[in-house]
Amino acid sequence: MKINEKLSILVMLEKSKLTSDGKAPVFIRLTVEGKRAEMSLGQKVLLNNWNIEAGQVKGNSQEARLVNNAIDMAKIKLRQHYDHLSLSNDFVSAAMVKQAYQGKQEKVKGLLEVIDFTVDKMDKKVQNGKRAKSSLTKWKTTKDKAIAFIKYAYKTEDLPLNKLTVSFAEDFIDYLMLEQHIESNTANKYLKTIRGVVTNAVSRGWITHNPLCAYQCTYIEPERDILDDGEILTLYHKKMPVERLEDVKNAYLFMCFTGFAYKDASLLTPENIVNHFDGQDWIVKNREKVTKAICRENVPLLPIAKEIIAKYADNPYCRKHNVLLPVNSNQKYNAYLKEIADICGIKKNLTTHTARHTFATTVTLANGVPLETVSALLGHRSIKTTQIYAKIVAQKISVDMNDLKERLIVKMPSIMLKTHAA
Repeated sequence: MKINEKLSILVMLEKSKLTSDGKAPVFIRLTVEGKRAEMSLGQKVLLNNWNIEAGQVKGNSQEARLVNNAIDMAKIKLRQHYDHLSLSNDFVSAAMVKQAYQGKQEKVKGLLEVIDFTVDKMDKKVQNGKRAKSSLTKWKTTKDKAIAFIKYAYKTEDLPLNKLTVSFAEDFIDYLMLEQHIESNTANKYLKTIRGVVTNAVSRGWITHNPLCAYQCTYIEPERDILDDGEILTLYHKKMPVERLEDVKNAYLFMCFTGFAYKDASLLTPENIVNHFDGQDWIVKNREKVTKAICRENVPLLPIAKEIIAKYADNPYCRKHNVLLPVNSNQKYNAYLKEIADICGIKKNLTTHTARHTFATTVTLANGVPLETVSALLGHRSIKTTQIYAKIVAQKISVDMNDLKERLIVKMPSIMLKTHAA
């Protein structure tokens, strides 16, 4: 019996469970969009008395009327449950209809409940050294954003998974950008994390599908400040007026010539320096993986990096904490870099991460280091992440060549203007 475009009900006999008196149980097969669920009706019928095409008992006997009436009532109730579920759910499965009919409808899990489940698992992995603490921090921050949004938009403590719609994604992004003043790219990262949680819920059978997948997360390419050769030399030769700025400057230059992020650079110890297979000194983050192959984030030390390390060999802070550089706080680091930029006359917004950008572009790619090598040095899992730096280098080449063309037009107009016109 076809109920509508999505739900169909088929009444059959379960011949595999035939009793000694020749009777078989009556069962109902529900189908919604190709997915099935089966349930027993609690009735038994003689095989010879069953009308396969009609899905009913033949004849007009009292037993036939009782069984057929039970079948008809079951169909009506199943249709009612389907219609009721359709009012409050974007998608209704055959299993959901069966559970509702049998009075076994499972409590729908909430989004925050599922995020908590994920955070707890991540916490255990961190405690066992299987994941980094930064991953746990990311999940906890995402949870805080979700809690704040659900309270703001839905005026409730949690949101059932079956209430999630595409509009949740759009409204969540708007809330983060307009109410919490978070940049678009960061807001979309939080949404992607939540979307992954819901996808995991689908795989565990807690929800039938992930409506958030219909929302297209956008990525706006940010402007990335990088130092050019001249600015690096200016920074290197400029003596800072106070020691704290000199230390920050040297740490920044170290990162420009190694590609390490601020946090990684601050944790490097003398034990991370290894005389490698080529007879050269390398920074090796994992000494257990010293091989001739390129290990991610294992970096050969360029002369300027070695010079900076040597400068702080006897530094009291470095000796006390067994680190290579006197980098002890990120709280004011970017503010110090702004001071340094002003002193050096560099008209760029220097931050902890621009050193890494500079290493990837000015120091390596612009000097012919292959993209694959740069990707390994930066510790990128995918070369696609590194390709953004190749685009930056290409853009700079384009700008430089356009500037060259303008200068040549002034110096050699008879050649350049003719060529330009052609």
